[in-house]
This record gives sequence, C-alpha cells and structure tokens, in this order.
Amino acid sequence: MMKSIKIFFTLTLSVLLGLTSCEETTEVGEFDNWQECNTLYLDSIAAEARANTYGDWKVFLAEGLDASKEWSNEYYVYCQVIEEGTGIEHPLYTDSVVINYSGRLMPSATYPDGYLFDSSYRGELNPSFNVPVTLALNETVKGFYTALQQMTDGDIWKVYIPYLLGYGTSGSSSIPAYSTLVFDINLVSFHHPAAH
Repeated sequence: MMKSIKIFFTLTLSVLLGLTSCEETTEVGEFDNWQECNTLYLDSIAAEARANTYGDWKVFLAEGLDASKEWSNEYYVYCQVIEEGTGIEHPLYTDSVVINYSGRLMPSATYPDGYLFDSSYRGELNPSFNVPVTLALNETVKGFYTALQQMTDGDIWKVYIPYLLGYGTSGSSSIPAYSTLVFDINLVSFHHPAAH
C-alpha cells in the first residue's frame, strides 16, 4: 500500500512538473506578435468605424495626405464621438489646445483596458472636475493633431491612432513599436498664437 502511494505521488509530481515546463515554453509574452496583433485590432476598429452602425464614428485621413488616393487603414484616424460639444470652430495646427486626455495601448491579457501610458487626470474622465492641460498642437503626434483639428469645444472622443500616425516603427520609452494608440480626449478650448 505504501509503495503504491509513493508511485502515485511520484507520477503526480512528474505530470505536474511536465505541465509547468510546457506552460513556460508555450507562454506568450505581452508584446509577442505585437505588430500583427495591433494590425488586427486596428482593422477591427476600422471596420466598425466605416460601418458606422450607430452614427457615432468619424474617420479622418491623416493631415497632409491626398484624399483622392486609396490609402490603407494605417493612414486614417478613427474617432468615436462620446459626447458632442457646443463649439463651432476647430483648432488649427498652430494653436494651443486645452484638453483632458488619457492614452492607452490596445487591450491585452495583462491590461484588459489597455496599458495606460499617459494621462492628464486620474480615474474616469469627468470634465466637470478634471484640471485640463495646455499643449501645442504641433508638438503632438500626427494622429493626435489630425483628430483634434476636427474637434470643437466640449467634444469628448475616443480616438484610435495607427502606429504610422503615432510612434511608428521605433516606439518611445513607454510605447512599443507598432502600437495603436487609444486616446480619450476632451477638448475644453483652444487658443490662436498671439499676433506680433
């Protein structure tokens, strides 16, 4: 009886060790296949935005590109309107914008809401008590300023920026290369540069 218990425990331990080592060799890292995952994610966002089933999506070709040509999904910014503002004018590339924003990577197993890489506020976006920041629009990435130039005062949008219009193939200190950027943006106001 004692011998059969030892054999049982030895076999059980062997199976458990085998499963553990198998999991280690097949485990997928957070950024394995990152480019492919981001491409698939962006394609799904683009399809939803272009279908515009509920009329809450806007799609913009990146600033400076010829609209008469065919461009792939990576050259457009996809914006979901969360709340419409009351403004009628749009910021210019040379303007300063006063905004509340947060920036995330695409959702993943580790970060189901997407890794938060930057934010001007803590917790949920709430324009009634968030303290906005001022940014020079021309000092932001192309996708960010492309979207903001289409917004008006009070707008709240969720903005999806392809890697080509974000941090490209090199990334930045906290953003891996080929990352789709997902921003929640509330445009509070904007200011034209002072005339001299």
